Amino acid sequence: MQQVLRQIQEAVEPVLERSLTKRRRQEFLASAGPLFLCLTFIEDALRVLLRWKEQMSYMTVTMRMSGWLGGLLLIFSLVTQMTGSVLVLRPKEVKPSRVKVGCYTLLAFVFLQPFMYGQARDADFMCRSVTLAGGLLLLIWSENDRKQRSEDMGLPSGMESTSSDRLQLCGRVLLTFLFFFQAVYSENGGMHRLWTAPSLFGLISFVVLAGLAGMVCAGFKTEWSALLLCGILFLSNLYMYPFWSIREGLRDFYRYYFFQTLSIIGGLMLLALHGPGGISLDKGMKKAI
Repeated sequence: MQQVLRQIQEAVEPVLERSLTKRRRQEFLASAGPLFLCLTFIEDALRVLLRWKEQMSYMTVTMRMSGWLGGLLLIFSLVTQMTGSVLVLRPKEVKPSRVKVGCYTLLAFVFLQPFMYGQARDADFMCRSVTLAGGLLLLIWSENDRKQRSEDMGLPSGMESTSSDRLQLCGRVLLTFLFFFQAVYSENGGMHRLWTAPSLFGLISFVVLAGLAGMVCAGFKTEWSALLLCGILFLSNLYMYPFWSIREGLRDFYRYYFFQTLSIIGGLMLLALHGPGGISLDKGMKKAI
């Protein structure tokens, strides 16, 4: 048995060393992170375009808006999300400097969206919106960092980096909102269920989510804790929001949350790619060494 396991190890290790090198990870995360981050905005914009009558019905019947106001807000939603996503994903015809403009455009929409669709009192939706904002702030920080590395900013030493580190810290903290919320108040577990319906799964889910979110928030072992959260979130997304197998009445709801979760994964990918910044335990430990 030991010989068989040794043979498997000898066969698998070279493959892992070639496929999971730091350079390959960075190349994948650099491409997938911004794309995943924009998926929820692209999906929502296409929903407005392809299902206009249903969207108008929601705005006029559920939200009790007039037809012209509901239509104007839907057009605003469509244009804002698609424009911001195109600028972030920056095809070759668009200058890289436009990425920050796209991020600010999407940030404005993230702020307005709960009020446009009557979700401002939904704690889960608001936590997801805050988490998405954290991912966009990390992308803005990465663009600032890239520009700082490639150009002489003409600022006194440390001035620009301190401001940049604060922005990165803000994005990193906001990115953990959903995980802390799920750890405390998840429908499938969470700390609140330990008092009413204690279970081993609930305890484990609370410890794992809170622990990894705390590591990301503090900037400790940032790359691997962010990647672990990506994996957990991706698997839970497939389990909780399988919109392809849900009846028509709930399919839109599940699809929206499915793609929104993918966008949060995109934010975590960007964090794993660019690291925790200067205000973090990882940076402090390096300085101590």
